[in-house]
Amino acid sequence: MPEHSLFLLVVFAAAAFGLYGVMELVHARRGMNALNRKLTELHTEDARARSSAYRRLSLRLGASEYGRSWADRLSAAHIKLSPLNWLLLLWGSWIMISFLIASLLDLGFPYNLLIAYLVTNLGSKQLLKSRQQKFGEQINRQLPEICRMMSSCVRAGMSIQQGIDMVAQEIKPPAGFLFQTMSRELKMGTGVGDVLERVHDRFTSKDIRLLTQTIIVQRQAGGNLGAALDHLARTLEERERVNREISNQTAESRYIAFTLALMPVFLVFVFNTIFKGFITPIFTLPGMILLAVVIVLMLIGFLLISKVSRIKA
Repeated sequence: MPEHSLFLLVVFAAAAFGLYGVMELVHARRGMNALNRKLTELHTEDARARSSAYRRLSLRLGASEYGRSWADRLSAAHIKLSPLNWLLLLWGSWIMISFLIASLLDLGFPYNLLIAYLVTNLGSKQLLKSRQQKFGEQINRQLPEICRMMSSCVRAGMSIQQGIDMVAQEIKPPAGFLFQTMSRELKMGTGVGDVLERVHDRFTSKDIRLLTQTIIVQRQAGGNLGAALDHLARTLEERERVNREISNQTAESRYIAFTLALMPVFLVFVFNTIFKGFITPIFTLPGMILLAVVIVLMLIGFLLISKVSRIKA
């Protein structure tokens, strides 16, 4: 009797474990099927993206020297667009502006295309320049804190690469974005000197270049890098204070320069809207000569006022 009960218990346990194993197998099978479906969809989308003409064109442009130069300029301006997207945006703006000029100013081919090209070219350059300057100024305000943090890392016995990693983790954007890019390049095997030289070439900010040059010179010539970074932090703070005072004093002159440059364009647009054909005589030979003289005089005045008001410590 006890042997019969033990036999039934063993059979029951075997059936229970067998049923549990079948349920786990079915559950695992369903999970594997769902995972395979997701992987198949991802692989199909990736293959479709790689095979698309737009993707191939973007990769080919990004690999060229022309595309890399555009990528560096966009990165320095903190514009998160690929070179191909940026060029498509410029071409679209050129077509739209030429259409608006033809519609509002009654200028046909080729004057509308030429003026639209000049507006698009000069406007894009000015946009990139102002964005680069603004991005550089935002980073400049964080450089004293960065210098002190890297100085503390060096004095604690950490390497420059570890200091850059620490800054990338602790400092907020936009400087954090710059040091995160540097950290990724270092982890990919690029040398510290090459990464610093790339930052030095990409940005026009004198303060950023001063930081990179200080680190490069101290690594090559030796010396107390921690003390040099502390001294640089104090110098940058003093320069920022002086530049802020100068900017407040020269704000009126800068506004006058922009007002004088934009006022003739605004008046011509208003008069041509009220009196149809007002701008037509400009495109005769005497009108073109007069227009060239006016543009040269306006440009000279704008540059002189800008040069007087552009004072940096």
